[in-house]
Amino acid sequence: MPVPSNKLLIYTLVVGIPLFTLLGLMEVPLAGVVGIGVMLALVVAMDMPGAAASLRRLKVEVPKVIRTTKGRKFELPLVVVNGGMLAKRIKVGLPLPEEIDGEKSVLDWKLRNDDERNGTKWELLAVERGSFKMERLYFEGISGLGFWLGRRAIEVLVEVKVYPDLSHERSVLAPLFFRRGTIGVHQVRQIGKGREFEQLRAYAPGDGYEDVYWKGTAKRRFPVTKMFQLERTQEVYVAVDCSRRSRRRLEGLIGHEEAGMVAKTQLERYIQAALVLALAAQQQSDRFGLLVFSDKVQRVIPAGSGRAHYDVIRDVLYTLQAQAVSPDFDELFVQIGNRMRQRALLLILTDLGEPWLAESFVEGVSLVSRRHVVLTHMLGQKEVRPMFGDGDRVEDDDELYGRLAGQLMWNDLQETMRLLKQRGVHLTSSTQESLVADVVSEYLKVKKRQLI
Repeated sequence: MPVPSNKLLIYTLVVGIPLFTLLGLMEVPLAGVVGIGVMLALVVAMDMPGAAASLRRLKVEVPKVIRTTKGRKFELPLVVVNGGMLAKRIKVGLPLPEEIDGEKSVLDWKLRNDDERNGTKWELLAVERGSFKMERLYFEGISGLGFWLGRRAIEVLVEVKVYPDLSHERSVLAPLFFRRGTIGVHQVRQIGKGREFEQLRAYAPGDGYEDVYWKGTAKRRFPVTKMFQLERTQEVYVAVDCSRRSRRRLEGLIGHEEAGMVAKTQLERYIQAALVLALAAQQQSDRFGLLVFSDKVQRVIPAGSGRAHYDVIRDVLYTLQAQAVSPDFDELFVQIGNRMRQRALLLILTDLGEPWLAESFVEGVSLVSRRHVVLTHMLGQKEVRPMFGDGDRVEDDDELYGRLAGQLMWNDLQETMRLLKQRGVHLTSSTQESLVADVVSEYLKVKKRQLI
């Protein structure tokens, strides 16, 4: 339905009011004034269909998927096909989700008069990670004389995939990702002696004592050596906890807003750590897998390698949201035992800050720690620490009670670490800033010691 433009409203004020004023004067011929008014009304009425006609043949071309990173500006390419070049000037409105910001919500666009195809780029900013859809564009065109505005909504489907920005972490871990001095060298890594038994053979001079199969030697009465299959790749799994504890807000923004590296919750920090570890495993020629769990195991991606496999993991993680449920560690460990048959490194990103959660984790982790190398990482809180340190002073009673509570929680954490160590599981409590670096560092230590 066409609507009057500002031009028509101004003309009505400038011309219409004087005409009605003349109608009240006896000296002015009534027929002449009415005739002028009718002629002007006919001109305005004849101009009305042009407003809708200018938009009727418009077509829109937009990409179906746009990929960007959180905190970074990106462009939405927009092509308008002006069929018959009926539209001269249009306004385009784009309803943006709250997670996407733009300097302009309405674009005033003068179309070309020598080509039906008109292209432009809409500059936007991704504020939050996730998948967001824009389903329609609103157009406003003007009639030939400019008295009427036509409006039309055109259905489009644009999915904007906003991934976490890892630029800050990659710059910190640059020596791992950029191996200068090895360009043109094809490396074939031979890791340790392997874990899969292959066969027995007679002892040969030079075999180490640790390779001698003493039980078989006693039976055969001559030295026998064990041989193992050579491991060229190893499996690394990350289990990401997306339960209620992962919804905890971080005390400060991690990273730099101008770099787009901003994490607001524990879960976002876990996601960054998992993605960086996937890149590290790729650099080490290992196979990387993912588990996502809360009160149940939501996703299990078997270990794999390559760019396509990394994209699959990234697509699972970037839309992950924390849920208001408690984690079920028993279900997690049962699923790991059923699905992960080959010995692997398992890194669990979770929060054991509540005693009953820590107790549940300690009781169930033995199911997997016998077969796999298990590392657990959690984000520590600055309040959880010994009550008194060097040079600390207590200002008032509230601070004293706060420190006492922190001491009790710190004692519980130390007890959890002790119990896990007895089960062969290493628990690391990292600061918000060092979590990603600690995860990668622990992974490289396991690689160096050949524990997998």
